[in-house]
Amino acid sequence: MRQKWKAAILLLTVISLLGGCFAEKPVLEELDPEGKVKIKVMYHNEESFYRDYGNGFDANFNEKYPNIEFEVISLIKMYRDIEKNGTSYEEEYLKLIENNKPDVLFAEKTDLFEKLAQEGKLYNLDPIIAQEKFDVDGYMPGLIDMLRGYGEGSLYGLAPSFYTQNLYYNADLFREYHIDPPRNQMSWKEVLELSKRFAGLGSEDKPIYGLTEEFGRADDLLFGMAATSSLRALDAKGEKLAFNTEGWKKALELVADAVRSKAVFTYPLGEDGLTYYQQNEPFFRGEVAMVLGSGMFLNQILQGTRQENVKEIEWNMVTVPVDPASPNESPFVDLNGIYAIAADSANKRAAWEFMKFMNSPEMAKAVSRSPHAGLQTRSSFTKEVAGKSTESFYLLRPKAGGGSIWGGSNVNRPDEFIFGFPSLVRKQLYEMVENGKSAEAAAAAIEGEGNALLKQARAAQKAKGNAAKK
Repeated sequence: MRQKWKAAILLLTVISLLGGCFAEKPVLEELDPEGKVKIKVMYHNEESFYRDYGNGFDANFNEKYPNIEFEVISLIKMYRDIEKNGTSYEEEYLKLIENNKPDVLFAEKTDLFEKLAQEGKLYNLDPIIAQEKFDVDGYMPGLIDMLRGYGEGSLYGLAPSFYTQNLYYNADLFREYHIDPPRNQMSWKEVLELSKRFAGLGSEDKPIYGLTEEFGRADDLLFGMAATSSLRALDAKGEKLAFNTEGWKKALELVADAVRSKAVFTYPLGEDGLTYYQQNEPFFRGEVAMVLGSGMFLNQILQGTRQENVKEIEWNMVTVPVDPASPNESPFVDLNGIYAIAADSANKRAAWEFMKFMNSPEMAKAVSRSPHAGLQTRSSFTKEVAGKSTESFYLLRPKAGGGSIWGGSNVNRPDEFIFGFPSLVRKQLYEMVENGKSAEAAAAAIEGEGNALLKQARAAQKAKGNAAKK
């Protein structure tokens, strides 16, 4: 009997040893605890890198990995080269990667991230995530699906933070005039109808409007409606404007009618010299019931108005208007940059440890304590702001295919066109509101004048680029 037990123990020992021999091999080689590693990380600049990630970063990551050092590759330097050489953002971004060989890439534009992923320039994170059971279930709805979409099903990057817009409202005004406040996931039609209920209220000296955009510009309101409805301002090839369409005409008429009926507040044409704080004062004075605003507007609410003798208002927020055909999506959800590892990096393990920490629940929890940290894509750590639920920030998924009316950041839109086109649209909206111009005539004028402006801007950009090469 004793011999049988000895044989059984020996057999178990052999099985155990064999199990150790066939244990899962690490996807990435472990770090040498004695060796020092320097990884190159792309970011806006060194100062902002340590400002944004200093909280908890120095205290935790450097304690765990004291032998990992960082060299920050500044993105800001590119803008001087873009201006000097007449080149595009994409050209300078790819040149920066080629010249500096970063281990960790930081993509501000999703189109560039998609390009790099599909060209095999990024490291596929799926195997290491699966092996280490890294939590990807705690992210906001739709985020991981969107990132996988850029990589044709594979995950090549992670994004720790994002920004979005909300519909902010003055609860006091709704209560005073016995009007039901806005709710999550209203359509643009419903929001404009709600805003019309305030038209004619107030006094002649102090009329009350139902809605405004945070900068008080009719063109921005139009572009927001268009993005929600997936309207595109350029043709399929991105070569010229395609504005003279039924979709754009309908959007133009909706905005013009809302402004004309005094339901929507906008600043007069040519009044562009106001500061951001001045642009938003109508809301704080109780003259506007709802504002389509960004995180910057929320910060102003939290800081309070700069005007004297203006009482504090009771406010709240709901989601931006949605497309009834896709009520769970928003074009206003934008990632605040995507982190990825270069496929040719020699320091993938160190780069992964950094990325893993920056995108970890622990880091999200630490950063969420800062009032200026922005919104974390991990939705479990920011439940309220100033006592208000943050449900509206996380309720909508990023819109499939993005929310740009231009079809992507890789479309060549020179600065001269970017700055000139909104003014052109604003002028035509003014003609509709003040002079009764039809939507058909306005859309045709925008397309014609816009194409001329785009052609002129691209020609100037090309000439500048040619001059820089000489």
